[in-house]
Amino acid sequence: MSQDDPGRWDMEADIVVVGTGAAGSSAALFSHEDGARVIMLEKGRRYGGTTEKSGGILHMPNNSFMRDAGIKDERDDAIRYYARLAYPTLYNPNDSRFGLSEHQYSLIAAYYDNASATVDGLQKMGALDPTPWVEWDGKQFFPDYFAHLPENKAPRGRGLLAKDPTTGQAAGGVELIRQLKAAVDKREIPVLLRHRASRLVTNAQGEVIGIEATTDDEQTVAIRVRKGVIFGSGGFTQNPELRLTFLRGPVYGGCAVPTNQGDLIYMATGLGAQLENMSNAWWAQAVLESVLVNPSPPTDIFAVPGDSMIQVNRYGRRVLDEKFVYNERTQVHFQWDPVKAEYTNLFMIMIYDGRTADIWGSLPGSLSTYPIPSKDAPESYVISGETLEGLTSAIEARLAAITDRTGGFALDTAFAANLTETVARFNQFAEQGADLDFHRGETPIELAFHGPAAPGNDKPNRTMYPLSATGPYYGIILSGGTLDTKGGPKINDQAQILNTKDRPIPGLYGAGNCIGSPAGQAYWAGGGTIGPALTFGRIAAENATKEAPKDDE
Repeated sequence: MSQDDPGRWDMEADIVVVGTGAAGSSAALFSHEDGARVIMLEKGRRYGGTTEKSGGILHMPNNSFMRDAGIKDERDDAIRYYARLAYPTLYNPNDSRFGLSEHQYSLIAAYYDNASATVDGLQKMGALDPTPWVEWDGKQFFPDYFAHLPENKAPRGRGLLAKDPTTGQAAGGVELIRQLKAAVDKREIPVLLRHRASRLVTNAQGEVIGIEATTDDEQTVAIRVRKGVIFGSGGFTQNPELRLTFLRGPVYGGCAVPTNQGDLIYMATGLGAQLENMSNAWWAQAVLESVLVNPSPPTDIFAVPGDSMIQVNRYGRRVLDEKFVYNERTQVHFQWDPVKAEYTNLFMIMIYDGRTADIWGSLPGSLSTYPIPSKDAPESYVISGETLEGLTSAIEARLAAITDRTGGFALDTAFAANLTETVARFNQFAEQGADLDFHRGETPIELAFHGPAAPGNDKPNRTMYPLSATGPYYGIILSGGTLDTKGGPKINDQAQILNTKDRPIPGLYGAGNCIGSPAGQAYWAGGGTIGPALTFGRIAAENATKEAPKDDE
């Protein structure tokens, strides 16, 4: 035995899967389907990881619902769209790989080639009952986030959700995980909760032959692995050191579960693994005062609610289209002013009036109303003032109270005067129906996320309505955050983790947010996280189960 060998094994399996979210569940189910003995390890106290907290959408190109509806999602067209967004500085529409390296192209191609079969496979084994993601009117398929780009030849229909068996309606992450877990339980796949994967065991040939897990009471469990270990353990959002070291913007937290601390990064690099895509994440704005208290809040801000609503920076100026996709909005927070030596938009202030507070505060609580609270359940993070000047003073006081945790961030002295001008300019845009500064409400995804026009909004652009001339006014301080990170060990199109020489580490696989994402910097559409996670979980399973048993001598 090698010196890595613990000298004893507490249990044995063909495949060990680390993590119980979308990636881990898919890997475990497809491994079992291929005849492998599987054990699942889960660091948390419950099954499901961040997937359970998510919207539960699966982005699956060329799925059967699209085909049944007569929507063509051709391979080259889909890969072109994905390449254009994942690597915009490399993109070349005239190149056979669209400007991407062989490695980058192969991962995206593997995703397209296996996504639909993954959904079909889960459905066939009774692990998932999918249904199309449709718009608020219940009629047309939900659009991709960049449905407006000419490269997107199939802009609607790639999004799927799990169907609630009771209501027959599309449901979110809780239902998705319920269905996947039910399939795992039915197959009697052992799931060891509160077991943190802590060390990979290799033989003299450098093959992974085992894994150690640490329990809550610091006991070590050693598992002999005959074929492979598949990680689906999530990203490193909840590791402040890794966030600060690798992410390209200041991030204060995100809705990834507290256990997402990048454990695989430490274990895999110890075996010589190469890291990839470490500066990118699935970005989303968060309520600053919430993440300061709890860096893993219940949710992030997906679709900013309200029509008589804007976001402004510390100078009282709009700097973004408030209704565009969360991943793109959030990156405004990371803009560095080299002369002033500051992140000018480090925190954005969401400003809205009593009308928006009343309308959206009266709607049933959902992702489309957060962070505007229900009228029956006010939130302390909401700041108010009877005038814009009064609101400014209240925001200044709130920032002063947390200055020791924000690097001294404060409003500029011109904030109140600029805010008055900004509101007047926005109101003019709202009246005429065209946002001449940031083109709010001009893309399919913005209209889909916003939903129907709010009561009383008779303006040409339903995403905008003039802010009231009188108070009360409200403000919420927003920060940059993540749904989770998407960098980690580099994989190939077989989901094998690669070393620094681009060679597979025998017996080691990864999928989901714990590895370098095939999406690069992009967020292609809703479900752009879970779709690849499920798909590469299946790819990992199919390849790991084919491996010959490894010798532990």
